[in-house]
Amino acid sequence: MSMEKLLLEKVRSGAGRPHSGVCTVAFSGGADSTALLLCLYQLRSELEIDLRAVHVHHGIRGAEADRDAAFCAELCKKYGIPFQLVYVDAPAYAKTHRLSIETAARILRYAALEKAAPDGDIATAHHAADNAETVLFHLLRGSGMRGLRGILPRSGRIIRPLLTAEKSEILTFLQMCGESYVEDSTNFTNESSRNRLRAELMPLMLRENPAALKHITRMTEILAEDDAFITSEAERVYAAAFDPIGMGLHGLTQYARPVRMRIYMLRLERMYKPAHIDPAYEMLCSIDDALTQGNGCVNLSRDVYARVHRGILYMQTHIRLNEPVPMRLGENQVFPEKICDVRCGMGDALSRNLHTADTKKTLDFDKIKGKLYFQMCSPQDDLILPGRRFHTTLKKQIQALVPAPERDTLHILYDDLGCVWCERIGIAARVKPNADSRRILTLEIRAAEN
Repeated sequence: MSMEKLLLEKVRSGAGRPHSGVCTVAFSGGADSTALLLCLYQLRSELEIDLRAVHVHHGIRGAEADRDAAFCAELCKKYGIPFQLVYVDAPAYAKTHRLSIETAARILRYAALEKAAPDGDIATAHHAADNAETVLFHLLRGSGMRGLRGILPRSGRIIRPLLTAEKSEILTFLQMCGESYVEDSTNFTNESSRNRLRAELMPLMLRENPAALKHITRMTEILAEDDAFITSEAERVYAAAFDPIGMGLHGLTQYARPVRMRIYMLRLERMYKPAHIDPAYEMLCSIDDALTQGNGCVNLSRDVYARVHRGILYMQTHIRLNEPVPMRLGENQVFPEKICDVRCGMGDALSRNLHTADTKKTLDFDKIKGKLYFQMCSPQDDLILPGRRFHTTLKKQIQALVPAPERDTLHILYDDLGCVWCERIGIAARVKPNADSRRILTLEIRAAEN
């Protein structure tokens, strides 16, 4: 099989091949993305794809970057491929967010691609050497399985059709097609760690074993399968162990440690979407130690804590007290993965038994004074429950009925006169509905949808 056909076959049959429909290539103009664009162009009818290209100008490299953008536009015009040019300001973003230029450019590039290509697959030109460099980069950082599995052929909408291809195959393909490409001069400096790996360590590996890239590719495929299995098991356990009301994870110690460690990451990922938190391995070990001991607290970042109380694991953010959250009818989400549904209806729907019974979730809307808002309780707050003859502060009632790690996650509703309802405690006597109530406010706690 010729080198040209070999590359086409890898794109055609690889795990990163595009689905039918829209496929947008992240087109930099370099050898890799040029080869990817031409491969997909040749296969567009067979794969039933509507091929497009997007070039992201990062606002760096001056005239060289302008040259790259012009090259990409001209090549797409030659082949009749729809083309978009998107400008971002990586230096400004890096300065504002205190990031390296490379990190800022990557974040802005993927955001721009998502916006420019709202539908279908987004194809990037990562190849086998990129995958090997990623593995080495994570290996030197002491990564676990997730890092050593390398670059995945598909991550959501992002696909990598050239992931098993080697650089020599890509260059030969371009030569056979008679197409040129542009070079990014920053790739030839040793300022970044990846460039140093590419220029110094990779050649040593290939001299030691010319098949090193093939072996690393095979290893990442094996580890990706193992990682997917552990993740699937962790998701199954997570669904069974998580209490969406108390927001704790129960009974984790009965499962294997690798599953527990993955669950800690799952919990953090689900809590902090779209934000990202990446705790060190030592921190995950500290969480596991606290869990096996039954109690403990681990600070994962400036304001994120893992707390274990009587064998139940909670991931919490320190919440500032007394910051009102305006309430509106409908869904009002105050805490991650937990929603208070607020509904207003007519009193005719209420049964007479509910008129006379104490309730923990139904209020007379017309007895509410002023505006409603959610807020953390203060030590001096009162909540006099229906039918109670004694006076106890809200804080003491919460301490008596709610486990300590769950107290900071309670929805507490106030009007202009004070607290009218507290999740898991009840309503204030002054807003209790009766047979004459016309408008009824009902509050229900449920898990947020992922």
